[in-house]
Amino acid sequence: MMEKIGYYLVLEKRLGDYNLIDINKLDICDSVVTNDIASIDSFTCRFTESEIKASVERSNMANFSYLDGTLKVISDVKHNLRVLTKDIFMNIVEFQNDDEDIDREYKNKLFGVYKKIIESTFEDKGFIQGMLDRFKNALKDNSKDQIFSIIEELPYAKSRAIYFAIYDEENKRKQERLRKLEKLNDAA
Repeated sequence: MMEKIGYYLVLEKRLGDYNLIDINKLDICDSVVTNDIASIDSFTCRFTESEIKASVERSNMANFSYLDGTLKVISDVKHNLRVLTKDIFMNIVEFQNDDEDIDREYKNKLFGVYKKIIESTFEDKGFIQGMLDRFKNALKDNSKDQIFSIIEELPYAKSRAIYFAIYDEENKRKQERLRKLEKLNDAA
């Protein structure tokens, strides 16, 4: 039997130099947060990084030098995970609720991320192929509800990786659109 992995919210001053944050003692925490990645994410997705850092400062939980650091999640097995903050969460929700069709390149990227996670999580070839076929069909149909439903069937830590891939792609696309608008404005 595998032991449960504990996850912790930290401020990282520099690589490997962490200040542990007791989320339950923050003034913005209104419910019990456990050392589970889903529990931590359900707390952090309600706030921006600066709001969390401000609460850490008000709660005197970190030396001032750590407050300029990066908010991260670490685990007992030394994972260095990104924090699911409000801005990241809202970006994923916007994508999910957007009526715009997903273009071919984006579908290929999502499928690649999903495939990599499925193949590293499961062993049964038939099961893997069935999961991949379902995801491919949902992408082909441009059914975001179905896509997210399939993603959410995975263990949370695995679906979380796909959510961050969606966020990264959405963020990249927004930056590209802004650059195009700036070029148009410069040309005008």
